[in-house]
This record gives sequence, structure tokens and C-alpha cells, in this order.
Amino acid sequence: MSEYLTVVNRLEFIVTYLCNGGCKHCYSVQGKESFPEHIDKSFAVEIVRKVGNKYSPESIMTFGGEPLLFPEIVYAIHKEAMNVGIPCRQIITNGYWSKNFKRIKKIAESLAKSGVNDVIISVDAFHQENIPLNIVRKTAESCLQVGIKNISWNPCWVTSEDDNNQYNKKTKSILKELIDIPVRNSEGNVMEPDGLAIINLKEFLPPKERIPTGKCGDMPYTGMLDSVKSICLEPDGRIAVCNDFHIGNASDGDIINILENYEPYKIPEMKAILENGMKGLISWARTKGVEPEPEGYYSICHMCTDIRKRVG
Repeated sequence: MSEYLTVVNRLEFIVTYLCNGGCKHCYSVQGKESFPEHIDKSFAVEIVRKVGNKYSPESIMTFGGEPLLFPEIVYAIHKEAMNVGIPCRQIITNGYWSKNFKRIKKIAESLAKSGVNDVIISVDAFHQENIPLNIVRKTAESCLQVGIKNISWNPCWVTSEDDNNQYNKKTKSILKELIDIPVRNSEGNVMEPDGLAIINLKEFLPPKERIPTGKCGDMPYTGMLDSVKSICLEPDGRIAVCNDFHIGNASDGDIINILENYEPYKIPEMKAILENGMKGLISWARTKGVEPEPEGYYSICHMCTDIRKRVG
């Protein structure tokens, strides 16, 4: 067993990168055209069974894109998670499941039946540019009616929740319109300097640095590469331990073998980061003929993904 991946507390599935939202800040869908439309249902169920039985994760999450473009896959993943005893079974969604209220109610019933017990709904100025609020309201109400009690609004803030920009004002107005529904407001997240935000919302991003400071684990949704506790399955079966940092493909080999043989110090770019942070990554990239972008980067994640992508 790998000493660097001894537990899997959290198992995540990117069901699809397709989305019906078209949000101008989105960081998840850009550049994902090469992926299949969705993860294979039987394959995903097998992964849940294997990882669930071996590692007993505390939580599982399905997201995207919009995962409920393919509801049958979502149901199957969470039903198997319930069967193997994963207690927290979450889904992140934009709530735009259908324009038909009966269809929305049916999806909510199926989610509850499959074992989903935590629904996180993205609601903010960006999502509501394209997604009708009355649809999202009906989605939340339907989840409550079928007995899913843990439901939350998950807004995206620009710069910070306290910043008084036009997007945050709109988000707060939207949340106020939903205050009558017994759904809690989560802390949400702050818009990341990535994806479409770099194109559409550049004026709200932090200044670039030649070599950003920080380390893995400092940034949202990251952890130390030599102490992995969460894995994410891409639609094509690749296993990510951080943003686009893949350690193998479960479609090509047994996932348990891949996890048990995880050796970050044998993966050159990981070894470079673990031993000397971003400076180590830059030194490694130079041996491959790749230099950092002269204008700099918004964050260590921005630098890391760019350099690794250009090395290929």
C-alpha cells in the first residue's frame, strides 16, 4: 500500500463537462472538449464499489458541468455509495433540471431514493443570467418535499463576499428572493482566476506575479501531493489527486492497484513540487525547454497547470 495514499476520505465524480448554464465565470468546462460526454455508468458504479469497500470514504460527490444532464448515472453512483455505506452523498448542481415542474419533482424523488442526502445548488449573479430563478426555487422545494433535508445555496463571490461590486450585489439580491425557502446559505466560494473568468472578468482578478507565492494545500480544493485523502474521477476514467494532476486511468487498470502504487516522488513534476515548490516546478520545466510565461500568473495553481500543460 502506498504510504502517500493510505486513506480515501472523499470520492468525487465529474459526471460530465457538459452544462446548460453557460456562466461567464466558469472554470470547469473550458478546454474540456476532448472528454467523452459523460462517465460510463457501469464503470462508475464499479469504482464506487471498489473504493467504498477498500477505503470506506466518509463522503462522495457528483458534479460537473451539470451532472443532472445525465440523471441515471447520478442515481446509480449514489445508490452504490449507499450500498457500500458511504454516509455523506452529495451533489453539486445548478438546479436547472427541467422546465417541467413534474419532471423536476420526479428527479428529486429519484435522487432521494438513490440515497442523495446533501444537495448543493449554485445560485448567484452568474448562474441566474441564464437559469430562471423560479426553476431553481422549484428544484429546492421538490428536494425538501421528498425528504432531502440538507440543502444549501452555494454562491460564487467576486473578490470576496464583502466586496461591493455589481455581481455581489446581484447575488445578495437573489439570495434575498429565496429567503422564504428553508434552505441554508453556505459560505460559497470566491471566483477563481481560471477558465472563463480570465476572459470575461479580468478586471476583478488579482494582479499577476512572476512567481506566485504559496504551496499546495494553501489554495482552495488542493492538498499535499504526498498526503492524498481525496480522489476525483474524470469522465474518461482518469484519476485526479489535484487540478488536472492525474495518476492513472481506471479504465486501463484496476483503480485499487493504481491507488496502492501511488508514488509521487517517482513522478518528476510532483517530485519537483514536493521538494522545492513552484521554484522546483520551474527548474524541472526548464529541463524540458519550457519557461514560465513572462507576464506571470494569478496563483500557484494557474502557474502549475500552465507549465505542466505546456510540457505535455
